[in-house]
Amino acid sequence: MIAIRDFTRSSSFRVGVLLTTLASIAIVLIVYFWRLTSSDLFISESNAAVNAKTNALITLYENLGIEAVKAAIETGKVSPTSTAPTTSTNDQAKSDAFSQLRSFVVLSKNEQVVAGNLSSIPLVLERHKGARFDTAEIVILRPNSTERKTLRQALMREAVLGEFVLYVGRGIDDLYSAQWFGKTFSWIIVVLLCTLSVLSFAIAVYVVNRINRMSQTADKIIKTGSLQERLHIDSNWDDLSSLSFVFNQMLDTIENSVNNIKSVTDSIAHDLRTPLSRLRNTLEKIENDQLREETTQEADNLLNMFNSLLRISGLETTNKKEGFCSTDVRAIVEDVVDLYHPLAEERHITLSSHLAPISMTADPNLLFQAVANVLDNAIKYSNEGSNVTVQLTTTSKHIVIAVNDAGIGVGEHEIVNLERRFYRADGSRTSKGNGLGLSLVSAIVKLHDGQTWFVHDPLMKGHGLGVVFCFPFKS
Repeated sequence: MIAIRDFTRSSSFRVGVLLTTLASIAIVLIVYFWRLTSSDLFISESNAAVNAKTNALITLYENLGIEAVKAAIETGKVSPTSTAPTTSTNDQAKSDAFSQLRSFVVLSKNEQVVAGNLSSIPLVLERHKGARFDTAEIVILRPNSTERKTLRQALMREAVLGEFVLYVGRGIDDLYSAQWFGKTFSWIIVVLLCTLSVLSFAIAVYVVNRINRMSQTADKIIKTGSLQERLHIDSNWDDLSSLSFVFNQMLDTIENSVNNIKSVTDSIAHDLRTPLSRLRNTLEKIENDQLREETTQEADNLLNMFNSLLRISGLETTNKKEGFCSTDVRAIVEDVVDLYHPLAEERHITLSSHLAPISMTADPNLLFQAVANVLDNAIKYSNEGSNVTVQLTTTSKHIVIAVNDAGIGVGEHEIVNLERRFYRADGSRTSKGNGLGLSLVSAIVKLHDGQTWFVHDPLMKGHGLGVVFCFPFKS
């Protein structure tokens, strides 16, 4: 429920609801106008009214004679479809009927108008045959005037009443105009709906692409640790571009802070290495053998620590690849395994390997050092009688080197910190080391455009650690 409630509050969801509502309204309007314009409902009603009025007058003539017909026409000339009398004057009624282009009733004898709301008999210019209704283009004369009006579409019936001729009709130009307007308006709505859909899709794609770009950059920074990555900004009109700009500024600040910290650490390591070397040389003059060995060993540990720091810094900042060449990875890993076999046998640890013949462009010395550091840790932190495995395989896209052990391992919550400088897991604090080995390994792997992964309990013994190197495979 919380996720659904949060989602409904998001701007994306609200915009989606708004666009969907607009599209639904547009669809309803389209259906309504299309049904209205595609059917001849109003024309059918008009035709029924003309027929009903004609039949009523014919029946009146047959029962009461022509004088009753004249009286009915004169008393119902404004709305011939109704037999109710009107209170309007004759002139006003004729003018209203003409101006509104609605119904007309004309009774003539010898081509002379004797009753009706027109001054002359309608002149038929052209007759139109339709699927359901027959219409005609006619000319009518304004009452008490010489002004003529052409009705391009009119329904009209003629009936002979003895010596008289009855004309009953109705102009339907306004109905055809309404049909044309309805169809045109429907197509306009279709165009607007299509435009709305295209714009909505384009905006959605634009927003998703921007968000995915930001996500990919952030993910790359997290995986590689490279703070030099920046979001590409190709516009400045939208909020996401402003967010990208702020995100880049944040990365600039973080990168400067991290570089300053690294610079201080590297400077300290560089400045202290020379005094430590002098101190070690001085310690060599101690006459007490045991004291001389202990003090020089501590000095060597400090020198190794500072050398490792400078080595890591050099790999991370200079990105030197002068030593890269086509390297037989299998031969490198075999050399490392052969080097540590005696140590494994001494500790009664079974060291096994499964190595596929693979070559890649790499620095053989750095690659040897990375595998050696990891295998050294695996043997160092494994108990007697346990197993350590080394594997070299390939997938369709990667070269994979995996070193797995069943040693003391680390907690799953500690895995994320293993590449940090000077970090040591709780179970390894009593052992010798400075916490820089895996940091150096990570720097070497990144120099080869690879990634380092740590696996908890890889041999399914309930404890242990697996270290996996993944390098991009280039055939």
